[in-house]
Amino acid sequence: MDARSYSVHYSAKDGKFAHRYPALAHLPFIIDSRPGYHRDGNAYLIDRGLGRRIGADQEPLFGGRIPTKKSMDNYAAWLANFLEWAEVRGIDLTTCDYSVHIAGQYQTEMLKGIWSQAGNGLKPSTVTVRVNEACNFLSWMVHTGRRGVSFDVPYTTAKIRLDSAIGGYGTKIKEVKVRRGAVRSKGRSISMPSDDQLDRWLERVNSDKGYTVWLMCYTVLLTAMRREEVVCLRINTLPLDPSSWSVVNPQAPERLRNVRVTIKYGTKGPQFGEDHGDKIGPERDILIPLSLAKLWHEYRSGHRAKAFGIRMKGQHGQAARSAKAKRAVHLFLRESDGERFMGDMFGKAWAAASSPFSIDSHRGGTEQWSPHTGRHWWACSILWRELKRYENIVYTSNETAAALIENSALSIIRLQIQPQLGHASRETTMLYLRWVMEMLSIPITLYDDDDLTIRPPTRI
Repeated sequence: MDARSYSVHYSAKDGKFAHRYPALAHLPFIIDSRPGYHRDGNAYLIDRGLGRRIGADQEPLFGGRIPTKKSMDNYAAWLANFLEWAEVRGIDLTTCDYSVHIAGQYQTEMLKGIWSQAGNGLKPSTVTVRVNEACNFLSWMVHTGRRGVSFDVPYTTAKIRLDSAIGGYGTKIKEVKVRRGAVRSKGRSISMPSDDQLDRWLERVNSDKGYTVWLMCYTVLLTAMRREEVVCLRINTLPLDPSSWSVVNPQAPERLRNVRVTIKYGTKGPQFGEDHGDKIGPERDILIPLSLAKLWHEYRSGHRAKAFGIRMKGQHGQAARSAKAKRAVHLFLRESDGERFMGDMFGKAWAAASSPFSIDSHRGGTEQWSPHTGRHWWACSILWRELKRYENIVYTSNETAAALIENSALSIIRLQIQPQLGHASRETTMLYLRWVMEMLSIPITLYDDDDLTIRPPTRI
């Protein structure tokens, strides 16, 4: 596949469009191959971004919910990919068919790597979201009178279980529509770096990217915060006065104490506004180790203060200096210029130091390593620490051990891990369960459980 000719853009915040249409200034728009403004695609993004009810019966095609900026970025990118494919393949959007063109051709070409930037087959999850967006767009065309032929997508209903990330065992069953012909992903499994690999990776981050990036990476690993949540931390997320810190277990040894903090900037979920360029999302209480809280506190008066000085250098005039100082609300500032980090910037800094899996090549080096994987590392570490007490039980009764470990693991995931992560994905729960069972597994033997002695074969 050649370089993409469709692209996604945003209007300038202080530009003419933003002043004339302030309600639309935050939405992405698609430039097509001419290059020109793709009218139908962008009209769709406007309806999607504003949560409009469309059609003669005012059907809430998009669920009646206003998407977040990140969601709109994804919708625009997925739609641009489909629109470009349709143009290159000469597909008429006003007459195309789901079975023949969308599931039969667009989906198939992505799975086989025919429609792929690198020429490799795409992941089923990537293919599914792109096809779903294409179906949404074509259904929207029908509802808005841009397509005279109906667009029929075969759906079935499925029941999914929604676990609560806050309550211990709160569970709801919800019926959802599932598109027939969607690609199914096989069950995932994860691998985690060893402690030695991780220590050496962090050392490399510190030497290559500096202490601030090291502390941000360390924060992900010790708190399971998302990339955006880390870069959106405020200087006062942790109270400036240590005597005001909320230590949740003050009677525990100091190395085991945790501090409760509340985060809401950059959190996943509905958007309730914006502050200093950051999304205001649902509030969530998380626990951070007291040792990490002390590092944050030291950073504020050390490396951050130095970065702040660089930020203010050369800024003249009391009013200008005061305004620039007030904009520095974020905890982590770049050491080079004192400006805040953006999420993609932190992600690139994380990835710049090669994966910890590559440190020892004999242990494998193909696993992905990102801030999101760092969240998995935290969850698996918590799960492993809590389940170590059951480690020897696997050598006694396999059925009893499996039941006990699974029940204990589910309790740990629901009560400790899910509230910290801020979501309650059943798929992720099964991912962690699979990982811990693999860690505690022992090889199968042809002999009795208590006799693992290797015996020579008997000649027949």
